[in-house]
Amino acid sequence: MTRAAKKTTKTPSLLSLSRIRLAVLSYFSAVAYVFAFTLTFAFFADAPALARAYTTYEKGLEKFSHRQFAESIPLFQQAVKEDANDADAWTFLGRAHMMQDQFPQAIKACTKAIELNPQNAQAYTFREFCHFQLKNIRAGLEDSEKAIKYYRTNAYEPSLVWALDNRVRACRIIKRPDLIEQDLNVLQTYEILDKAIKHREWARLNDALKTVDQAIENMPKNADMWFFRGVINSNKRDFWNAAADFSNAIRCAPEAWFLYYFRADVYQQLGQNREAVRDLTTVINARPRLAAYRFTCETGRLRDQGIRIDESPITLPDVYFLRANSQAELGNIKEAIEDLNEALKLDPTDTKALSLRAEYVSEGGKNDIAVKDFTEAIRQNPDDWAKYQQRGNAYLKLGKVQEAMQDFSEIIKRNPKDPGSYLIRALALEKNGDHEGALADYSQVIKLTPNDDDAFLARGICFKSMKRYKEALDDFNEAERINPENKSMVMEEKAKLYVETGEEALARSQTKTLDSALAAKRPNYILLGSIGGLSAFLIVLLYFWNKKRKRITK
Repeated sequence: MTRAAKKTTKTPSLLSLSRIRLAVLSYFSAVAYVFAFTLTFAFFADAPALARAYTTYEKGLEKFSHRQFAESIPLFQQAVKEDANDADAWTFLGRAHMMQDQFPQAIKACTKAIELNPQNAQAYTFREFCHFQLKNIRAGLEDSEKAIKYYRTNAYEPSLVWALDNRVRACRIIKRPDLIEQDLNVLQTYEILDKAIKHREWARLNDALKTVDQAIENMPKNADMWFFRGVINSNKRDFWNAAADFSNAIRCAPEAWFLYYFRADVYQQLGQNREAVRDLTTVINARPRLAAYRFTCETGRLRDQGIRIDESPITLPDVYFLRANSQAELGNIKEAIEDLNEALKLDPTDTKALSLRAEYVSEGGKNDIAVKDFTEAIRQNPDDWAKYQQRGNAYLKLGKVQEAMQDFSEIIKRNPKDPGSYLIRALALEKNGDHEGALADYSQVIKLTPNDDDAFLARGICFKSMKRYKEALDDFNEAERINPENKSMVMEEKAKLYVETGEEALARSQTKTLDSALAAKRPNYILLGSIGGLSAFLIVLLYFWNKKRKRITK
């Protein structure tokens, strides 16, 4: 499909504006992706790979969102070979053909999608467009009526606007303005929403909020408008208002299960985990293929993966993973593990689910099982050094020090210039009594980051454990010099050192100074008590004065 219809001095060809809108929307998706990819490559080049593998259908969606329509077609074709009853894959196969101006093939694929799901509004919308392009006006109008009738707030895009736009233009051609008066009002409101979406794409969130509020004034019971308002507030990190917006959207469209995913996400940000579990359970009970596809930027599991594109699929395994997080926050570790088991049944490649399950299992004392999960996660993604740390910790709990040190050494091998890698091994070595080994690693940390006050403090404690008191004092003083806020911790460690060396007077001087510093930070409880007592007296006095005044009035 061409990016836009060519301008002429004649009346625009049928539905040319719709083609432009499709192209513009796809263009912004592509721009967002390129920008996101640049950021991701620049800042996350050494980060672990994504937590799970994409399905064939999801790979097709990814290609499609990047405007690689020709490349998406064989992926959708493969998806329908894998499951001939996959209505979503047939729908997007039709849409991909449509974007390539392959209208007969698009109609065939969309017809199959409609056979599988007679209320598939998207398939009707895409088939409608193809019929109009082939001058089958009557068939196109029939499809447009069904596209509008069956449209529901969805996780892909508001295809309603395309169906309305195509219908309006077709009705003008056949000179039936009586059919489109209501369509024009709805279309106008969706055009306002489109402006709000553009504001958000260019990070003008306040302008986006003002614009979507205009759309809500026109259609206060439209879920799409409230949903997008929630997206904006979520981007602004105004999570309470985002939750209220998503709740309004749900009241308008309670059957749109993907809305519950977005509300659950903001509930998690607010620490409202019971509410998050409730909403995620609603999504799980709906058994959707995708819980969300549009506006997923910085939600759920994508937040910590450096992904900054909206068109990233959130699927049922992701929802189980998120519910496990909330269950764990509520102390329901057994239920959290069960959710992770379900996520792994649906997608065994999910290394983050494997690792999280291993963490919870390890907390329950079953470190041998945890080691197996961490080992599988490493096998699937050997570049994720965090898994070596987690498996190393599990080995330590099992008393397998040699295996643990091999894992910690592997981290250093993969990140030889990262001071944190040496710090991880240093802490493990010191915990297991190998102070010489820990000392070498602490020194390497300091060599790589000479102004790391925490490293000097840690090495000083290590020196103290080895009874090398002079070097310990030197490191404590250096830690305090680099960061004066360390003074309290340094004085505490110095006091312990002087007790060990028998210099009690010096130890007392450190504790006395420390007590004075802490006392200066304490509230003056005597003054606060006096103020509180005076306030209580005034409240009682005011009460009796009011009572007396009322008697006089009567």
